[in-house]
Amino acid sequence: MASPQLENGYTRIANEILEHLAFPGITGSGFRLIIFVMRKTYGYGKKKDKISLSQFQKGTLMKRSQIVRTIKEVVSKRILLKEKNVYGINKNWEEWVVSKRVPPVHKRLMPS
Repeated sequence: MASPQLENGYTRIANEILEHLAFPGITGSGFRLIIFVMRKTYGYGKKKDKISLSQFQKGTLMKRSQIVRTIKEVVSKRILLKEKNVYGINKNWEEWVVSKRVPPVHKRLMPS
C-alpha cells in the first residue's frame, strides 16, 4: 500500500505555473514530460538540470521516439527550455505559445 509522506520529499512548484499547465494546448505526453522535468529540477532545488533520454524513458515510461517528438513540441511552445541536454521550465508562462480558450459563438437569429 502506497503511503507518500511530505517528510520523504516534495517538489515546490508555484501555483501560478500549475494553474497554467491546466490550460488547453498542452498534450498529455507534453504534460508528462513537463512534470518529469519539474521533478528533476525543482524537486532537487535546481532551475535546470542535465537529463538524458534514458532518464526521460525511465521517468515517463514513454518510448524514445515519442520523447524526442514531445521535447520538440514543448520546446517549440516555449514551455520547456533546452540547451543541449540541459532542461528547465520557462517560468514566464506569458511566453508560452499555447492555444487560448475561445468562448463559444452563439448563432444570432435573424429578425423575420
